[in-house]
Amino acid sequence: VRGLAWLGGLVGVLLVSGLLASAVSAQTKVNVGYVPTSDFLPAFIAKDLGYFERRKLDVTLTRVALAPNVPPAIISGSLQIGMGTATLLLDTADAGLGLVVISGTSRMTADQPVVSVVARAGANINAAADLRGKRVGVPGFRSLMDVTFRKWLLTKGIKPAEVNIVEASFPQMRDLLKGGTLDAVAVIEPFRTRITSDGTGTKVSDYLAELSADMNAAMWLAKGDWVAANPDAVRAFRECLAEGMAFIAKEPDRAREIEKKYLGFNAPYFPPYRLEITPADLEFFVGISRDVGIERKNIDVSKLIAK
Repeated sequence: VRGLAWLGGLVGVLLVSGLLASAVSAQTKVNVGYVPTSDFLPAFIAKDLGYFERRKLDVTLTRVALAPNVPPAIISGSLQIGMGTATLLLDTADAGLGLVVISGTSRMTADQPVVSVVARAGANINAAADLRGKRVGVPGFRSLMDVTFRKWLLTKGIKPAEVNIVEASFPQMRDLLKGGTLDAVAVIEPFRTRITSDGTGTKVSDYLAELSADMNAAMWLAKGDWVAANPDAVRAFRECLAEGMAFIAKEPDRAREIEKKYLGFNAPYFPPYRLEITPADLEFFVGISRDVGIERKNIDVSKLIAK
């Protein structure tokens, strides 16, 4: 009898272990790539507060230096979801790479501008015309901030070719300005404040706000076939972002603690967060791209937005 009781206990342990293993295996592993800005705070919160885990997502957050490095990582499979911008998504669509946007994350608005051209102190740059012949850093060629910067130059009567535009990651920009390697940068918060608060640079223009009063800032991308194969994971990811956004609105002080944990510092204010993406959001950037000389295929942009 004692032997049978021992055997029954062993069977029970094995059954429980099997159920636990099954529960763990039911989680969808998702490697999510982001660049270090406050746009992605809802995802940081979802990771830190267990929102992903509660919805059976085993999420790893991977920091990427430059936004243009994200789509190739998604295509290769090293990332399942990655941050993106409209310009990056359109580039992948032109190449037929099959990426789609699964969610928005933030907006840029004229009443709360978070992107500026900032010039090195002493560079005598006070307006767009002063950028002729200067070395200006952007966070990746063909990135949203690069393409819109070129469009802004055109609106000021300056050809982009008259400016020496180079790539520089956000965390490097302050040091590159301080050392004289760059004369100006197209920069986003919280890096803008870090540059201006200690006198390294001064703001020249909130150039994105001059182009549009409201535009999509960033989004989350994935391969279309991965989205089709993982509809529950996509839905859960969106729900976690929505919960993260609600937390930011309700608990801003705690949200700032999490922001600092992931970024190392805080932005002076949060960007407007929004999940919705519309075809008009993408069409706006199709037009800007063509204005600066980037040819776009005739693509139905609505098909780039995952349902």
